[in-house]
Amino acid sequence: MAIFYHVVEAASFSGAARKLGIAKSAVSRHVSLLEKNIGARLLNRSTRSLSLTEVGESYFLSCARIVTEAETASRRVSQLQDEPLGTLRVAGPQSLASQLVLGPMVKQFIQRYPALNIELLLDDRVVDMVSEGIDVSIREGWLPDSNLVARKLVDLPIMLCASPEYIACNGAPESPSELMGHEGIIFTLFPSPSHWTFKHNNHSERIQIKSRLKTNSVIAMRSLLLSGAGIASLPSYQVLEDIKAGRLVHLLPKYDCGSAGIYAVYQDRQYQQARVRLFIDFMARQLRAIVSD
Repeated sequence: MAIFYHVVEAASFSGAARKLGIAKSAVSRHVSLLEKNIGARLLNRSTRSLSLTEVGESYFLSCARIVTEAETASRRVSQLQDEPLGTLRVAGPQSLASQLVLGPMVKQFIQRYPALNIELLLDDRVVDMVSEGIDVSIREGWLPDSNLVARKLVDLPIMLCASPEYIACNGAPESPSELMGHEGIIFTLFPSPSHWTFKHNNHSERIQIKSRLKTNSVIAMRSLLLSGAGIASLPSYQVLEDIKAGRLVHLLPKYDCGSAGIYAVYQDRQYQQARVRLFIDFMARQLRAIVSD
C-alpha cells in the first residue's frame, strides 16, 4: 500500500523507486501483487502516462490516510526515543526518600524536562516491574538474579555507628573483636546479617554478632541507632548528616566495612526510551556527587 501511494504521488514507477530507494521492477511487482490481492486494477498504464482507475482513486484515499497515520506513529516513536515525554513510573525504597535523597533529585529532573511527568512509588518490597508497569526501579544492596537489566549507579560505603548516649553507657569498641561484647542491631537484608566483616591493612576479620534487635527496614535501623538501642551498620548516605550533627558517632573509622550498591533496574536494554535513559544517567551523577561529598 505504501509503494502504491508513492507511485501515485510521484506519478511514475521510476519516481517512486527513487523515493523509496528500490528498483523500478520491484515497485511494479508490488503494485501488481496489490492489484491481484484486492482483485481490481488500480492504475491505467501506458508508455507515457499513468492514471488512477475509478477503484484506484477510492483505494488511494484509504492508502493515503493509512500511510500518513503510520508515518505519524513512526515520528512519535522517534520523538519519544529522542526526548523525555509522557509519564515515567519510578519505584524505589522508602529509605531513599527518608533522607531527602530521592525527592530533590526527582524535582530537579522534572524541572529540567518540563514535558515529562513522574509517578513515584515507594515501597521496600521488590516490585514486579512488568505487572505493575514500572519503567525504572531503584534498588539498594544486592540484587537477586532476574531477567531484568540492572545498572549500578553508585557504591555506598557501609559505616558502623552508635549514638553518643549508647557510647556513654557502654563505651566504644576499639577493634572489631570488641563488638562481641556490645548490643548489635541486625539488618536482615544484608547477605550475611549476623556476620560483619572488617578489613584493615590487607587483613580481614569476620565477627559474629549476637543481637536481640533485627529489622529489614533501613528507616527503623536509623531510628533504633538514634535512640541508643545499639550499634549498627548503614549505608553512608543514611548516617552522614547525623554524624556531622553529632547525633551519631562513626565507629572503627580505620576499618573498611564493605559497601552496598544502588542500582537502576529496567526491562529492556535495546529499546530503552529516552526518559528512562536520561533519568538513570541523572540519578547516577547525583548519587556519585553525594558519595564524593
